[in-house]
Amino acid sequence: MGHSHGTVRSDSPRPRLARILTIIVLAVAAAVAVGMFALWPQPGAIPQQEGPYEGDGVSLVDASVAVVTEFDCQDDQGERSAMAGIEGPCARVISHLSDGKRATFEIDPSTYASTGMESGDNVRLIRLEATEAEPVNYAFYDYQRTFQLVVIVIALVIIVALVGTWRGIRALVGVAIAIGVLAVFIFPAMLTGKPPILVAIIGATAIMLIVLYLAHGVSVRTTAALFGALFGIVFTAIAGVITTDWAHLTGTGSEEGWMLFSSVPEVNMSAIVSATIVIAGLGVLNDITITQVSAVWEMRALSPNASRRQIFTAAMRIGRDHVASSIYTLVFAYAGSVMMMLLLVYTYPQNIIDLLTTERVSQEIVRTLVGTAGLILAMPVTTLFAIALAPREQELEQEKPRHAHA
Repeated sequence: MGHSHGTVRSDSPRPRLARILTIIVLAVAAAVAVGMFALWPQPGAIPQQEGPYEGDGVSLVDASVAVVTEFDCQDDQGERSAMAGIEGPCARVISHLSDGKRATFEIDPSTYASTGMESGDNVRLIRLEATEAEPVNYAFYDYQRTFQLVVIVIALVIIVALVGTWRGIRALVGVAIAIGVLAVFIFPAMLTGKPPILVAIIGATAIMLIVLYLAHGVSVRTTAALFGALFGIVFTAIAGVITTDWAHLTGTGSEEGWMLFSSVPEVNMSAIVSATIVIAGLGVLNDITITQVSAVWEMRALSPNASRRQIFTAAMRIGRDHVASSIYTLVFAYAGSVMMMLLLVYTYPQNIIDLLTTERVSQEIVRTLVGTAGLILAMPVTTLFAIALAPREQELEQEKPRHAHA
């Protein structure tokens, strides 16, 4: 990608505009830095809860499955399986621990049917230490997946490198940095009592500053996309706060939400819901803003004499198509995230309105609707920024020799 119209380059054909945009972007970055410094969580301030497998006499151990033997749960125990209503055999498993010792455990019908456990599988077991009344006991906890996840990540990196070349690799680096911002700043700050919506706005802005310029280069074009993305972030945050409060979303409608509130009761769970709306839409917001700006730039290059109104009209036609497909992306992403819950409640006779108005489902509906509204409004705003900053005919003439060497 050519950086011939870079925001911070002194040899830009539009040096005055470049200087102005540089000052604005640096001011935004400085404000984000100050905000992160003010809201940065203190070390050790995050409440730490003891995990269910961290008590005395309880631990997690790695094992490799050696032998799997089916048996009839009811006949073996003389009573129905504890998993009432689930039919199928149980299994008795002999495994070997990492230290060579043997560990035997049993799995119920639901686990056995869904996992298809067989010899050679690597698993994690809950180890219950021996007591005066009971010997050492083991129970199935989960599969080991480190190797599989590493292979999948490596495969993705190879695919991105082959297809996306250096820009794709830079995008992956941006994703890694964004995850770092979430893990190091956003999540800890929220858990230590900082205002969740303010943390989300500052963190989302920091992420956009990093990923946009890293993936697409430092240019006027990228800066126009940044301005549109900032509008989308602020609008989504404000709309999220208003709708969350209006719909009485407490954030404790799911098991995870209730457990979080129980662990950190001083956290404003309703504000957490609003903050998730901001974070959840960042990927699609980044996509639509940079694509819309690129469309304006290309149309301006192809039609230097076209008026701003003509460019805006054409770009909006492209943007509407992109928004329509992005709405599907948002809706299905949210539907997939709660699909297990939806499948479960669908098995119970229940009025559809009652189902949709439960907090767990309503929360996803509000998140989808507000995120979509922010996305839709960010598109024309980004288009206006792009048209205002796109080079004019005479400026395109000046840039031609520079593009030839970009």
